[in-house]
Amino acid sequence: MTQALGILRGAFGRVALLDMDTSLVDHAHHHCHVILKASGPDQDFIVAGRALPVRDDTAILINSWEPHRYLHRGGLQRTAFLALYIEPAWLAGIDRAFRPCGAGRFFEGSCVPLDGTLWRAREDLVRRIGCHDTDAATLEDRIRALIIALAHRYGDRQPPRVALLTNHRIRRALQLMGESGAVPRDLDTVARSAGLSRPHFNTLFRRCTGLSPAVYANAVRVEAAVAAILDPATTLAVVSDDLGFSAPANFTRFFQQHTGTIPSQFRRVVAELP
Repeated sequence: MTQALGILRGAFGRVALLDMDTSLVDHAHHHCHVILKASGPDQDFIVAGRALPVRDDTAILINSWEPHRYLHRGGLQRTAFLALYIEPAWLAGIDRAFRPCGAGRFFEGSCVPLDGTLWRAREDLVRRIGCHDTDAATLEDRIRALIIALAHRYGDRQPPRVALLTNHRIRRALQLMGESGAVPRDLDTVARSAGLSRPHFNTLFRRCTGLSPAVYANAVRVEAAVAAILDPATTLAVVSDDLGFSAPANFTRFFQQHTGTIPSQFRRVVAELP
């Protein structure tokens, strides 16, 4: 089973050190997502349908709402990844040039080389998380330095040249899905409320967002789960019920398939940075 060696959470988003031997389903985030190999055999991430190599000398850069998945290979061999889930608003607040990071293709390249500076920054952050460094100021400084270096080298700091299509019916559907909170609305109901047949809704939603309705709904659910798990006063059984799962085991499986770790382990290892 995949092990979370450490998870940091703060205004920047989340950073996780994951020792993985299990796959992840197709999913997406509102975050700017960076994947770096920390140790173990090389692996591939599938980003927008393309297999990209995760090696010592590469970084995988995934744009906001870009679909991706992980298919573990190598049998029982494990690979540790440093995964950054960066809040676009936080990154945009660092430098006006990074404001396009939440829209379009901010990262033009999905698989990029690591130079010596980025290599050392990764190694330092992996070491600090792995040994449970509690110096919040230093940790956030290292995270900031790494993502700024990547954004400066590989981010497109011009306004998005190609925007996804907008459609008032899909905007209505997104509003309905957001209003449902952690429990996704039945997608047939969402389609009817938007004035669309389900097949037309699926096609138009993907055309406008780049995602299937189910992947988007699951992304909303994952972030609601993360927020709920961080409340120690709420049992995981209650979290599961509040999120609309029929049994805690179903919630555990869903969370692991999307984040790599199970809810109890996430709660146990996560460290909130002030």
